[in-house]
Amino acid sequence: MEYNALFKFAAKAGSLEGHLYNRQKVEPLDNWVGNLETMYASLPDEVKQDIGNELAAVLTRTLDYGDKVLEEGIKGRLNALLRQVGGAS
Repeated sequence: MEYNALFKFAAKAGSLEGHLYNRQKVEPLDNWVGNLETMYASLPDEVKQDIGNELAAVLTRTLDYGDKVLEEGIKGRLNALLRQVGGAS
């Protein structure tokens, strides 16, 4: 497996979490979340299983940090991704 794709995915997920940390307002994030959805879908199942717990924690923090500023549609998409990785939403 190419670790390049995994690294890019992890970088995007982590940077979204950091972007939302302690924010009062954010610009639309449709493309950012769309990239995460697409990149996650393209990862091999073995990798998805290996990163599931860590990704669930990142997505949970992202939703917590963005609770007051994220649009409902974005929250729904992030929650759907969280359910895919096996996290509670």
